[in-house]
Amino acid sequence: MSNKDFYDEDEIIDSIVNETPNMTEEFRRNQNQQYHTGQGPQIHFQQVGCGCFDSRKFLTNFGIYIVVLMVTAGLFPGFYLSGVFGAIRAAFTLTLLNTFVKPLIIFFTFPITIVTLGLFYFAINGIILMMTAGLMGSAFVISNFFTAIIAALFISILQHFIKKHVLKVDQL
Repeated sequence: MSNKDFYDEDEIIDSIVNETPNMTEEFRRNQNQQYHTGQGPQIHFQQVGCGCFDSRKFLTNFGIYIVVLMVTAGLFPGFYLSGVFGAIRAAFTLTLLNTFVKPLIIFFTFPITIVTLGLFYFAINGIILMMTAGLMGSAFVISNFFTAIIAALFISILQHFIKKHVLKVDQL
């Protein structure tokens, strides 16, 4: 490390007493450049953590799932939601399961998915939907596994349509 990585204690105390900020030369140059070019302060975001969790994607999926689950409950007779708050709880649970559990299930069932030419992925979606119903209790009920698979297929199509054509989101 060089000496400029460390600050002198007396210099910091003097800057506090004299009410002048202790700025490095590079920071002063950037401030002057922004002032003279008319640009405001620039804010830079840095991703913290492993990078496997995207809160924007999580919240977008959560909002979409609320709508999609209520539409699905209205269209499928074996698919029951207790109301709007049940849909919100179910959407939150489904989003959590899709974010954290589904990748593990996909990883461990990858050979089966390959053998079935990808058709087992529909079963995985049904399994996640059944897990959500199991965690929700009487607030969210799916009559059988076949209904879960068909509903999961419908949910995937409707979710894709909302992302592409309503929200016009490409990267989520």
